[in-house]
Amino acid sequence: MTDLLSVADEAGTPCYVYDLATLRASQRSLRAALPALAGLRYALSANPHPELLREIREAGVLPAVRSSGELDAALVAGWQGRDVLYTGPARRDADLEWALGLGVRTFAVDSPVALDQLARRAAGRRVRCLLRVNACGSVRAGADPDAVFAEPSRFAGRDGVRVVGLQLCAGSDADGAADLTGRLISALAGQGVPVERVGFTGFAPRFADLLAGGPFVSFEVGSELVAAAATLVTAVLDVRFSGERQTAVLESGANHVGSFADRRRRPLAPKLISRPQSGEPVDTVLAGPQETPFDVWATGIRLPRLRPGDVLAVPDLGAWGVTAGLVAFSGADLPAEVVVDRDDPDAGVVHVSRLSVARYP
Repeated sequence: MTDLLSVADEAGTPCYVYDLATLRASQRSLRAALPALAGLRYALSANPHPELLREIREAGVLPAVRSSGELDAALVAGWQGRDVLYTGPARRDADLEWALGLGVRTFAVDSPVALDQLARRAAGRRVRCLLRVNACGSVRAGADPDAVFAEPSRFAGRDGVRVVGLQLCAGSDADGAADLTGRLISALAGQGVPVERVGFTGFAPRFADLLAGGPFVSFEVGSELVAAAATLVTAVLDVRFSGERQTAVLESGANHVGSFADRRRRPLAPKLISRPQSGEPVDTVLAGPQETPFDVWATGIRLPRLRPGDVLAVPDLGAWGVTAGLVAFSGADLPAEVVVDRDDPDAGVVHVSRLSVARYP
């Protein structure tokens, strides 16, 4: 096993340490839980690190992207445009044109408006769509099923844009999801739309069993695949005591660990790795270095008495980590920033720039 402290000594702290062996084991575990003909897609928003993407591609998992930045990352990792599912709740015309120009031909759409937009931008290129339907109560997770049942003809494709399947955010109710899927398939069949594939966001193998003998079923996974593959190694900057309770301020906080990290399913379990643990653990507040109310890791965790300079290892942070911060998440372009000077009518635009996130080897 890799010595995390040695890695941190060489790379410096804070650092994320990714283990490809753990990633392979997670992939094998997911595959083993699926019926033989079911497929997997990986949501790059969970973690687009290029080495992880290459490993995931080599395992035969296909990509799901939500921005032009994620699409670029998928192509750099070796997938072809034809492998990609371009999904998400909405997209700009420029993003569609970029994806179509790079060979993407499968999109998830949420509404008749999105179908119309894709038909306009396809410009003679034949594309396929999965109708993204909200089956889990989130208004951001696709079309309302009742809207599809009320006017199925509006969701039945356009010239050059063929609806070939469904994508559902289905929650945990397998029976309800299977029933809804069957009703949606019937509604679309009434419009001459044969549903060839059904994709689910999240991992629930039982859905595939319930739809056995029907359309091809796939699951879009993120944290299920990569979460266990990374550990964040970070140092303690300061420790303050109030009675028997300690507050430890770490190098890393909300700037290094995305707010989407599922801490209910994977509670934080930091370990002291720079010296042997001694004494009874005490109630601990873990905070980051940003002076904001949300930069708190945990408030009721038990850890040894810490000292400045101690190094902690926080496992299971392979998903929603360093690239899930407010700036880097999902790889979307940041807005341009334009400087003008109204005191100088001849100056016009003084300066235009755009921040970007870059990776340096």
